[in-house]
Amino acid sequence: MKKNIASVGFIFCLLFSGIWLHDAYRNTKIAFAMEPGTHSEKVLNDNFQVLMKKIHPKLMEQNFKIVTLGFDSQVKEINIQVNSNQQYINKIENSIKKIIHESSQQTLFKNYSIDVYKQVIDYPDAEELALERNDELTTKFQEDLKAKKFTEIESIRIRDKDKKLLVEINTSIQKTTLFNINRGKEIQLEIKKSLTNSFYKDELKRIEVFVYNNKHVKIN
Repeated sequence: MKKNIASVGFIFCLLFSGIWLHDAYRNTKIAFAMEPGTHSEKVLNDNFQVLMKKIHPKLMEQNFKIVTLGFDSQVKEINIQVNSNQQYINKIENSIKKIIHESSQQTLFKNYSIDVYKQVIDYPDAEELALERNDELTTKFQEDLKAKKFTEIESIRIRDKDKKLLVEINTSIQKTTLFNINRGKEIQLEIKKSLTNSFYKDELKRIEVFVYNNKHVKIN
């Protein structure tokens, strides 16, 4: 399905800043709805721009909080996105529909349905954000530990579990000696220092670091 939605910036300027369409549209006529045949996307787009010019003064008078105004030729629908709560939309929906319906009667959009809806804001998925954070921290930890000559590091895994941020570090250390335990604690300290100097320093309060020897025995 192909949607034709005019850009937010362009429509915002058109509807609320009083900027009229380019001179190229001055001689463009709105095609009549009774014309036979299927119209190309270019013809529909050109005619829709002229229709917007026609409804611009009426919408501007009402000061509606319109973000985008577009059309979908596949389902024959004019869609209007409003930046406000649902209560406001319910209040102004019929007024917007009436203006557009009356203005489109002698155009290609005469039989299009009209849909007024709340602005949809795509917030990043929480899981995606967590994965991105973990990838960035893994890279930072690896680089910082390498710079400090921690050559025994083999892999770093970061994951969220029970409201904790777990950092699991596998090393090539072989024995659980006092020296190696102290080395594990040094690695843990460097991880926390690295986190403190990162964009994600607020995670410090929930981080838990596990340093393992080559037999996966915790040594910190």
